[in-house]
Amino acid sequence: MTIAELKNHVFEALKVPVKDQRLLLTGRPLCDEKTLVDYPQIKDGTRLNLIVKQQIIKTDELEEMITKHVREHYSTEDTVKVLKEFMKEFDRSLTQFSLDDYERMAESLLTNDEQQKSQ
Repeated sequence: MTIAELKNHVFEALKVPVKDQRLLLTGRPLCDEKTLVDYPQIKDGTRLNLIVKQQIIKTDELEEMITKHVREHYSTEDTVKVLKEFMKEFDRSLTQFSLDDYERMAESLLTNDEQQKSQ
């Protein structure tokens, strides 16, 4: 199997576009054209790191969605205040996530998806 084919499997499992993936082994990127056999250190159970190119969050869309829901319960003035605080907290939370945090979250989501599919 080539690294490019492995990335396709990652896409199927995690829905991360192939163009946004970088697979690393001991901190070094794997070449799409090479096969898994070209990397003798890769054995069954070897851990590879997946780096995902940062997606640009369209804050306008996020703000619009939040505003739509908050506006149902608060005045326009209060909605603006809530939105401003939410966006500050959202940004702060994202900057504190580590790669391990993302990995745990992805693992949890994937486990839930698998459980739902089996039901």
